[in-house]
Amino acid sequence: MLFKLRDASFSYHDKLILDGISLSINKGESVAVVGASGVGKSTLLKLLVEQQRDSIAYCAQDLELVSGLSSYNNIYLAKLAKFSTFKNILNLMRPNAQERKAIQEIAQQLQISDKLDDSVNRLSGGQQQRVAIARAFYHERDIFVGDEPVSNLDAVKSRAVIEATLARHTTNIVALHDRELALAYFDRIIGIKQGKIAIDTACNQVSIKALESLYL
Repeated sequence: MLFKLRDASFSYHDKLILDGISLSINKGESVAVVGASGVGKSTLLKLLVEQQRDSIAYCAQDLELVSGLSSYNNIYLAKLAKFSTFKNILNLMRPNAQERKAIQEIAQQLQISDKLDDSVNRLSGGQQQRVAIARAFYHERDIFVGDEPVSNLDAVKSRAVIEATLARHTTNIVALHDRELALAYFDRIIGIKQGKIAIDTACNQVSIKALESLYL
C-alpha cells in the first residue's frame, strides 16, 4: 500500500475543506479524482504527496514554473538536486548534451520541442502546462500526481498527455474536471462532494450520469 488516509480532516482559516476522508491506494493503480471546484481535490492530493514526497513526480495546479527561465531550464529544475552546483550553473549557459537530449525527447512527446528555448512567460497556458508535465516526467519517478494537468488543453492533446503519463508511471493519481477522460483512461475514480468521498469505485462500474451528481 502506497497511500493511506484514515478519517483525515483538513481546515483552512477555520473553513473545513476535507471532512473525515478515509482511503488507500496501492502500487499500480491509476486513480482519477473528480468533483466541483473548491470541494477539496487539491487538498487531498497535497495530503497524499506528503506521504511519498521523494517518490512522486508532482504537477501542481499553479504549475510552479520560474518566470523568465526557458522551458528547457524549467524542466531541468526537476533534477537540480541531483547534479553539482558547478554543473547546474554551467547548464544555464550551455545545456548539458545528455540532459538536453533527454529533455528534448520528453518535449517531443508533449509537442513542445519547438518551445524549449522560449521563456515560459511567452507561452500559452496549454504550453505552460505541458512544460510542467515535462518537468514531472523528467523526475523519472514511479508515482505521478497531477492537479488538473490538462485543463488548458483541447481534447486531442489532453488524451495524448494522459496516455503518455500513464505509460511513464506505475501509479497515477490525477484530479480532472473532464469526467469522460477520467472514465476512459483510469482504473478507479474517487468523487469528492462537500469535502467528503461520495464515490470510490472502479471506472467501469460508474456512469457519467452518476458522476454528474457530484456537481449538483
